[in-house]
Amino acid sequence: MSATAKSGGRATSAILSDASEILLALSNDRRLAIVNTVVTMNKESGAVRLAELARALELDVRSLSRDVMRLVEAGVLRREGDALIADIASLGRVGDSVVEMTALCQAIPPESPLRRYLAHGRIVDLPKRSEDLDVIARVLAGLLPEDQTLTEGEVNAILSHAGDDVARLRRLLADLGLVERSGSAEYRRPAAAPARAL
Repeated sequence: MSATAKSGGRATSAILSDASEILLALSNDRRLAIVNTVVTMNKESGAVRLAELARALELDVRSLSRDVMRLVEAGVLRREGDALIADIASLGRVGDSVVEMTALCQAIPPESPLRRYLAHGRIVDLPKRSEDLDVIARVLAGLLPEDQTLTEGEVNAILSHAGDDVARLRRLLADLGLVERSGSAEYRRPAAAPARAL
């Protein structure tokens, strides 16, 4: 079980809040330009003072300071005394945390060798070993509600959160008997058998 799953909804809410704050802070052309300039200036000469940043961007310090404060609050920039340093690694940390919240990452522990079939919490390739394929398929089947009839479109919508090739994923579930297909496009996941350990 992942750390996010262990820590519950409060941690999930905090992660989503952090991600939202960063995305909103960066959803402005001017703030993006500020971050880009701070990154460049950090590489060239280290920490940058607000006045230097204002000159580089040809902005007045007062209006610039509001945008800088928003970026500091979001954790994209940090202050060291009266100087600024870009913390781009914060974007990666929040991204990794959000990925861990995906259904597949919740079901497949970080230390599992099956993680190599995922990128950004989604299936990018299916295992060739039948044992691994069976485990991945059981995880996918777990995304579908038990004992409920779904249309092909509903199954596709659910599986689209797990990977791009939903037809292949849907066929895998049917081929392994993890979903029952009736008629031309109705699917049902029977009551689950005991899950195998990942």
